[in-house]
Amino acid sequence: MRKLFFFSLFSILFSCGEKSSQELGSGNILENLTFTSDTVLVDSGEEIINLSMGLRLADISPDRKTLFLLDMTDHQLSVIDLNQLRLEKKIPFEPEGPNGIGNYMNKIQLLPNGRILFASFEANAVFNTDGRKEMDIEFLPEKIDSLSEVEQSNAWYGLMISSDGRNIFSLPGNFFEGGRDLLVADFPSLKGKIIDIPAMDIASELRVVLSSKDMMSVSIQEVNLQELGKKVVVGNSASSDIYIYDPKNDSLELKMYQHSLVPNRKEVSVRSEVESQEEFQAENEKINQQIGFQRFFEDPESKLFFRFGSISLPKSNPDAERRSEVYLFAYDEELNLVGEARLEKLTKVPSNPFFKDGKLWSYVNVDDELGFAVMDLNLNLKNGGGRNPSERELIINN
Repeated sequence: MRKLFFFSLFSILFSCGEKSSQELGSGNILENLTFTSDTVLVDSGEEIINLSMGLRLADISPDRKTLFLLDMTDHQLSVIDLNQLRLEKKIPFEPEGPNGIGNYMNKIQLLPNGRILFASFEANAVFNTDGRKEMDIEFLPEKIDSLSEVEQSNAWYGLMISSDGRNIFSLPGNFFEGGRDLLVADFPSLKGKIIDIPAMDIASELRVVLSSKDMMSVSIQEVNLQELGKKVVVGNSASSDIYIYDPKNDSLELKMYQHSLVPNRKEVSVRSEVESQEEFQAENEKINQQIGFQRFFEDPESKLFFRFGSISLPKSNPDAERRSEVYLFAYDEELNLVGEARLEKLTKVPSNPFFKDGKLWSYVNVDDELGFAVMDLNLNLKNGGGRNPSERELIINN
């Protein structure tokens, strides 16, 4: 059995059509941000944790105590204790048959009462941790208003069930075109509607398609969907703009940000169709060398939300390691921008970031062993989190 090691590292309302534009102002809580970081390794005992896909098929329990990681080579779900930093067990699932999860997977999501959502282009279903299927999820045009045939076949993209189990959401659209809509439905009836989200169309505008007699490749910007608090947020990698959907009021707000350290969106113009790998890479370089925005993640202790941004730097040669300028943005409970900083010690965005016990964790692969960089931002709220965010005083220590 291995030992544990530590390494030192450094609202469009449907009725009103209202939108908001929000800028940082003078109170940048990350202005003097510094940090330290350690790396910890997970003890897998005699087992092997397959990291060939990183944590792409992983989810973390709401209490941040347990990580669940699906291995598609053997269809087993690794259950990892993040407090003890050890592999607890592996749960087997069947690839085929009545309880089969399929051979391809896009996402897993932990649900209440020991259930798991498995989502992919093959099929979508809810399972229990005994490996038994509880229900299939299929969006039908007769149940979803304005759902087209193209959207029906792609309705699995971004699939997510709300934490209270009352709603289900996804981002159907045409993969090759890149455009997305927001699907909102009741759960488990799966009755709902399609909502237009035009501010996310920038993702499709930065689509690059390589089509030749030898190969076909498509590069598009990510449109993502996540639940933050009791609301649902739609964002994309090409713009800082977000939509905030409130299930309780059935309302959608477009929130636009004005950053001071970085542009608010990618402003590059690219060729949407190319015929060679060299042209494909050149167009993607144009896109990558402009600001890109990541998903949000929450720090329950400070009651703040964060997300990373990055700008890729030109490579000195094709074989050189990719390096980027890395930025961190902070937001209050209403997702108002309250801080931004460039993290000059970092040359790439931390992978799969999440807060645990007041520290920022992110996935690292250490010689094919599962590890986490644990970053201490030293965020301390001097005057509790109950007051208005503009009145809170945040101290960031060296």
